[in-house]
Amino acid sequence: MRVPSNSIIFATARNRFFWWSALLLYVFSPAQEDSATSLTATNDSASIVIVQDTSAAPVLFAPQSTPASEEKIDFESAERNLAREVKASATPLDTLANRVNDSLVLNLEDAMTLLVRYNPDIQEAKYEWISRSEMATAAYGDFEPQLVGRLNKEEGERPGARFAETKDEYKLGVEGKLPTGTEYNVGFNQVTYQHSDYTSEIYFGAELKQPILRGFWYWAPLNNVQQAHQEEMSAFHQYRKILTEIIEKVSTAYWDYYYALQVLHFETESVNVAKSIFVDGQKRLQQGKLSAIDLRKAIAEFSVRQSRQLEALGAARDARSKLLLLLSAPELLKNEKILTVNPSLAIDSIWRPDSVALIDTLQKIHPEYLQQKAELERRQRIVDYHKSEILPVFNLVGAYGIRSRDDNADAAVARFRSESRRDRVLSGGFEIEVPLFANLKERHLASAEAANVRSAEVRLGLIVNKLIEDNMILRQRAVEIIEQTSYEHTAVEYHEQELVEEMKKLNMGKSNYHVIFDMEEDLREAQKKEIEVVRLTHIIQIQLEKALGTLLLRNKLELWKDNEIYLRDDLVATE
Repeated sequence: MRVPSNSIIFATARNRFFWWSALLLYVFSPAQEDSATSLTATNDSASIVIVQDTSAAPVLFAPQSTPASEEKIDFESAERNLAREVKASATPLDTLANRVNDSLVLNLEDAMTLLVRYNPDIQEAKYEWISRSEMATAAYGDFEPQLVGRLNKEEGERPGARFAETKDEYKLGVEGKLPTGTEYNVGFNQVTYQHSDYTSEIYFGAELKQPILRGFWYWAPLNNVQQAHQEEMSAFHQYRKILTEIIEKVSTAYWDYYYALQVLHFETESVNVAKSIFVDGQKRLQQGKLSAIDLRKAIAEFSVRQSRQLEALGAARDARSKLLLLLSAPELLKNEKILTVNPSLAIDSIWRPDSVALIDTLQKIHPEYLQQKAELERRQRIVDYHKSEILPVFNLVGAYGIRSRDDNADAAVARFRSESRRDRVLSGGFEIEVPLFANLKERHLASAEAANVRSAEVRLGLIVNKLIEDNMILRQRAVEIIEQTSYEHTAVEYHEQELVEEMKKLNMGKSNYHVIFDMEEDLREAQKKEIEVVRLTHIIQIQLEKALGTLLLRNKLELWKDNEIYLRDDLVATE
């Protein structure tokens, strides 16, 4: 849903500002050569062009020396100086049109795309998560079967023996570990002797060892896999958290840049108005309708507005630099085109969930909560590992296979081939290993990790309370700031009408420049306040989405499907 009327407040106020500016220029008859070159922009692009062109910024009007008396002021010299300043500062309309067409428009969606692609903090977090993901997969390697083999030939000389004793040993099999902790070895062994008193033996079978205490309880066989998985999840949600934080920074910088451009636009229009008043004042002075001190007032006000315009130009330049550095896009950093922004002024409706729905949403998608939850579960797995290590070793061992033995190696092989002559072997037993001091090391390590678990639980509870409080405060602030936009809009409308009425009085000789400049100043401040409130409205909305954990969903960077979070493809790509 969209808020209908407040979303276009600033656009309508800006159009009215252009309207009364044109009316003011008409009243003051700006048909002279100097005023004809003043900028009469009717769209955002034109005002933004002025922002980027430092050579087009008006030069401060040189202060006039204090005259001995009002009658001795050199008005012709002042007029020539002002004309030179205006001519040097104004941008020809045809050049302006060409530069507008050559500008680079950056909307918020394109900024998000560039941010994901180039921002170094996002890239670092992404590859950290990819690294942890690979390590989680590697943890399953503990259960990978191994092909093992051995070939060994031995020859020994015995005193007094006619022939040398030989021993040939062959071994080939597969061994590994099961998720139950069972260790297995399935294979073939053969040991043959020639000219020896030892018996040759051939064996094929399987050997098993099953932990009963240590290595079995508390999911010990899968502990490494579980820890690696929780580390991967922690890195994943840390990646989402950094994405959210950087998006908030970029969105704020984007609106700051937009605000700086609009302030510069207001200051530029204010300079144009002051210049027109000065030109009109020259005529009125020659006609005897204006005092010399009033003309000095017009000169001073024009100088003050030029100074503010340069200050606004510097602020716009700083805001632009901050935005581009956050994006870190080479095509923008190295691009000499004028950077313009085109944000949507529409304001989304505010979601007001109850406490149960809010907590449920936070627990499902908020990256900060999910990261801490993954860290808590990882520490619990570490505690389980040490609890398992505290237990004594008690393993069941057993083997089953077929075997043949004979003093003659060839006869042993022949007997193994005959099913009726070979032996069947079954063995079983156990092995133990008991620490004499109840495993002092592992008990204290388990206690240490249990303290870490309690610390993580406290942190998780603190995060939940903080997020709930942030949501309540920001939601209330969002409602208030939306209401505030209508108040500021009303103030702008009043100051506009007030200035128009005062201009009519000036034409009838019932007002003066002091009042006009004061009213124009009030209008400019009201317009700046209005656009500042519009900027704050969008920034607070972004902060509310961040506190709720839906900022990535809002910017279409992730998808919630089947109770799972899926990041957009370009966010998980390694190239």
